[in-house]
Amino acid sequence: MHILFIAEDTSRHLNKNFYYLEQELAKRVHLTVWRKPGHISYILKQLGARPDFILLLNDMNHRISPMIKGLAHIDIPAGLFVNDVHRLTKLRKNFIEKNQIPYVFTAVRDQFLATYPEFERKMEWLPHFVHPDIYNDYKMEKDIDLLMMGAVNDIYPLRQRILNAYHNDADFVYHRHPGYRDFTDKEESQYFIGQTYAQELNRAKIFFTSPSILYYPVIKYFEALACRTLLLASSFKELEDLGFIPNFHFVPINEHNFQEKAAYYLVNQVDRQKITDQGYRFIHTRHTIQQRADELVTRIKTIVDQ
Repeated sequence: MHILFIAEDTSRHLNKNFYYLEQELAKRVHLTVWRKPGHISYILKQLGARPDFILLLNDMNHRISPMIKGLAHIDIPAGLFVNDVHRLTKLRKNFIEKNQIPYVFTAVRDQFLATYPEFERKMEWLPHFVHPDIYNDYKMEKDIDLLMMGAVNDIYPLRQRILNAYHNDADFVYHRHPGYRDFTDKEESQYFIGQTYAQELNRAKIFFTSPSILYYPVIKYFEALACRTLLLASSFKELEDLGFIPNFHFVPINEHNFQEKAAYYLVNQVDRQKITDQGYRFIHTRHTIQQRADELVTRIKTIVDQ
């Protein structure tokens, strides 16, 4: 099967998952990668062979790029990845409608349906995943009791509560979000990105996160468990539909009980380790890049065969 993947180079981006997905797809199909904007008819003429399917990723840098035109006038099925559902909504709707994109792949289900109810029949749920070579158990010394990383603002009220509660606690470590952009190798080690970020997760006994007011199953849910760290985070239906079981894979918290639960699991190492290990096995069994690439290829093959 021949897939044309049209996307900017994300190998230096904060979120490299689409770069990893490119690599995995290339192991499974004949993959042609195109980086530049243009009319699809021109692009197809430059290829050695006609693709069976076209995959597009064009919202990684808060703009529609690369901009591709003419997709409505070809007979090759196309799918669009949606990275951030709540950004670029008008531009994305216009792009999907104008180009008559038949398939839209999204990592979040419920907020996508709330934002784009008219595209419900186009939606393909492709949840987040981790690269197990990066997000794994590094067997680091567990010398951080309580850890939180990432954005803290009005979009994440529970994170605000947690940060305020532990502001002067020597056992609590917080690292700010580095921002969405491209990073050099030196910057990645300075800002806790990639392997450095995963190793920091692995050092923690307990990691806090939350799904935002939009109830996204953010990728931190997957990353923390993959690094064999106990996750304390909000639970909600979409997360549980992904297989996350509260009090089995992670510990559910809210704004009233997070300190009480954190104190309990810091003291009770056996209980902490049991849930940590169960969460670790779950992610590495169900939510790796290899599993997600297999699922994507299977779905595209079904579309092509139809």
